[in-house]
Amino acid sequence: MLKIKRIFTIFLAVCILVNVTAPFSVFGDDNSELQPLTNLGLNSPLGIVVCVSTGKVLYEHGNIHERAYPASMTKVMTALLLLESGASMDDRIFHSREAIFGFNRNSSHIYMSPTETLTVSQALYAIMLPSANDVSNAIAEFVAGDMDSFAALMTQRARELGAVNTNFTNAHGLHHAEHYTTLYDMHLIMREAIRHEKFLEVINTSRFIINPTELQPEPRIIDNTNLLVRPTMPQFSSNIVGGKTGWTTPAGHNLVSYGHQDGVRLISVVMSAERRDFIFNDTQTLMNHSFAQFSTYEMFTSQDFSFFVDLTQRTSQGTFVIGHLPIFAESDVILRLPNGINPDDISISYTLPDRLIAPISQGFAVGYISLYYGERLLQTTALRTAHEGTPLAVSDLVSISSAPIPSRNIANIIYGTEEYFPLPDWLTTPGAFLYAAVAVISLLLTAAIIKFLRFTKRKKARRNIYRKGHVSKTYKYR
Repeated sequence: MLKIKRIFTIFLAVCILVNVTAPFSVFGDDNSELQPLTNLGLNSPLGIVVCVSTGKVLYEHGNIHERAYPASMTKVMTALLLLESGASMDDRIFHSREAIFGFNRNSSHIYMSPTETLTVSQALYAIMLPSANDVSNAIAEFVAGDMDSFAALMTQRARELGAVNTNFTNAHGLHHAEHYTTLYDMHLIMREAIRHEKFLEVINTSRFIINPTELQPEPRIIDNTNLLVRPTMPQFSSNIVGGKTGWTTPAGHNLVSYGHQDGVRLISVVMSAERRDFIFNDTQTLMNHSFAQFSTYEMFTSQDFSFFVDLTQRTSQGTFVIGHLPIFAESDVILRLPNGINPDDISISYTLPDRLIAPISQGFAVGYISLYYGERLLQTTALRTAHEGTPLAVSDLVSISSAPIPSRNIANIIYGTEEYFPLPDWLTTPGAFLYAAVAVISLLLTAAIIKFLRFTKRKKARRNIYRKGHVSKTYKYR
């Protein structure tokens, strides 16, 4: 017993030593795998970078779910709700006196006047480039009727996006104790906003000119506060599409950014920095480090994904299968995935009709193939016809009118081709599978009844044999 205790003690000591000497690591946000802790030397106390396609957190600095004040990064949500409102880019937004004077005028604005209007497009540039608070308030009234209702709508939309640690009290981001978000939540809001082409166009603009309005005879020239997209600035980065800065004294300096390089799309957020130059330097550090953390995977080529779909023709006598039309993927599918993601975890699904109706042109899109990582859609590729499908002459249809419709069996969709296997005639009869099911059930019931009758007969025989006075103790029923 003493020897066993000593062995166990030595084993426990070795385990502890291994754990102590192992390299320190932290869990990524999805807790699916260990993410090595790399010190990038960020100056901002809070930072994150996320792969847009997979949602994988590539690097985190500080608590990514810690509440912090977003300042003017708030305007990403303001722009998102305006884009989702269904308004035309040419619709005009009225600026009320309350919208213009309902905030601290020492903060950023573009000197709008009461009753002055801007188009929706101009308003987007005004809030995302110079961070105009007066225009943000006017957008709130335009979308929701009043600023409080718009703030409630902002919080509700954040919840829908999964940003559960976010609460908005205004459309501009000026300080309020109950106006907060997190690194992770801010990335979710940005990820939704970049789905809009207009948003990408706006945040990538270095300078914009607002034409004269009904009350302003001179054009307004506005510059982007995000120096990463201004080519004349030393902070300019070619792989940064754009983003939104923010600053108040309680919030510090913030920046949410969207970057794109070699098919890789990233969102970074830095918050609570003491100096403005920190947010630009830290964003570049996060992006450059993360762009290098990807590998290329060729999922399949256009030729690999090819098979056939029945080509049919409708006539007054009915619908006939007149051939099989080859279908192919319009392009090779190559993915750039973060290191650590197993390509075997990528699932593939396709949408395609069972039959096509002639005539149909060559290259016609008849479906699509989708690749998913978990529930995230990574890429969609169209499936097209390899050549045209021409209807047959009536005389040719007569010869095939009595032929059975062949059944389809797609074998090895990704790495093989379509194969056809004719079924026996009795299986092509309407209701054949129902008849087969009834026959199988009948056979099973018959077998069960026979077994039950045999069991009953055997039990009755045993009772007769062991009846008192009729059998010896050595007798066995067989």
